[in-house]
Amino acid sequence: MSEIVRPLYCAVYTRKSTSEGLEQDFNSLDAQREACMAYIASQRGEGWLPLNTHYDDGGFTGANTDRPGLQQLIRDIKQGLVNCVVVYKVDRLSRSLLDFSQLLEFFDKHSVSFVSVTQNFNTKTSMGRLTLNILLSFAQFEREIIGERTRDKMAASRMKGKFVGGLIPFGYRLDRERHLLVPNPPYDEQVRFIFESVLREENVSKVLDVLNAKSIGFPERKLRHGGVWQARPISRAHLYRIIHNPTYIGQVLYKGKIYEGEHEGIISRETYDKVQELLRSRRINHGFTRKRIPGLLRGLLYCKECGSDMVPVYAKKNGIKHFYYICHRCQKEGYASCPTRTVRQPEFNEAVLKQLAERGLINRAELEQQKLEQQTETLAQVVRRISYAYQGENIEVLLPNGVSFAFHAAVKPNYVRRTKRVNANPKAPKIDKRTYYKALALQIREYMRVNNLSQRECASALGMSPARVSQLLRSNS
Repeated sequence: MSEIVRPLYCAVYTRKSTSEGLEQDFNSLDAQREACMAYIASQRGEGWLPLNTHYDDGGFTGANTDRPGLQQLIRDIKQGLVNCVVVYKVDRLSRSLLDFSQLLEFFDKHSVSFVSVTQNFNTKTSMGRLTLNILLSFAQFEREIIGERTRDKMAASRMKGKFVGGLIPFGYRLDRERHLLVPNPPYDEQVRFIFESVLREENVSKVLDVLNAKSIGFPERKLRHGGVWQARPISRAHLYRIIHNPTYIGQVLYKGKIYEGEHEGIISRETYDKVQELLRSRRINHGFTRKRIPGLLRGLLYCKECGSDMVPVYAKKNGIKHFYYICHRCQKEGYASCPTRTVRQPEFNEAVLKQLAERGLINRAELEQQKLEQQTETLAQVVRRISYAYQGENIEVLLPNGVSFAFHAAVKPNYVRRTKRVNANPKAPKIDKRTYYKALALQIREYMRVNNLSQRECASALGMSPARVSQLLRSNS
């Protein structure tokens, strides 16, 4: 009696670092998948069966795990739909030794084997694991070498004044044929108006009022991945970036040094120098260095409303410092720019640490023995990002493996200020209530007589309701 072979459901994962060539009918991802499918077909006698789901990541780096295809594969493995992961080469899955070891741990936990078509090894044996780690070390080394070459090439291009990518400055557009920045009417005229307004008003706040009155701001911009950057007014921080940017006189700033650029300037060198001289003359030197305000979640906490980071601040009351986190945009541009205000640091930190400890991600006893900077570094290893929604007081924690969880915590401060009435002179005799209202009614009648006002007109002038005025007058009748 022949032995029944249990089916082994295989998922084929493919990846390509760049999106170049993906629009072709048969691209690199198709070639990888075809080779993997042929290998699975050769193992059909062992019960290997391919899954129809495509786990493809075109245009994604292997330096991290933030890839939609890989995240879908992880979710399917958790649901028990996958028994084996097949790739064309090891570096298609990951080029990071740390990420790869975590993925292997995840595969072992769910009894999933891993196979590379062009590099024959078995992850179930110690020799196979050693071979895999050696191959992966070389893949990581290759990635770092490529990164160094790319940075060197970008530095050389930047020193020659070339545009190497990034956000296109306001007032310019990119000529894709020549890969050159060119003035973009009518926004280049708006840049000239901004510099002229700074020289005329000699006050940044007044310049912002002028720009808002003329509806001068950043236009709507379509991004390459399909998203839209909404139109918005020019903030104080953006204005300072514009008037300090040497790009507008045809130069390039790179690592603190200025180089002559290939692009055409929008304003004259004379105007730019006058603006810089004006800013230097108006700069106030307070003569002190701002101390770094402590915050356990500094660099990890972000506002979910606007996406800005939340920074630690403090307020003093009766000589005692009270520490908070505040949305950076709200701090810079005022409370009207974002609904997220301040949240109490102690309660917020405790709520996050409690959730991490309950999930076994941190050891509270060991963490509390460390200094504050070391605690922040420890948390950065187990948490990628913490988002806070002010309206619902919801906290969402994103882990390095892409898994997230959310919980509720009441961490808003109480903005209602309660004042205690204190008698300025305790020895002064108390005034009878009836006498007080009688005197008040006499004053109201005199006010109405002198100004020839009706009760309704008097109530409007005093900021009172007509019914209240009528009640006071009746109490004296």
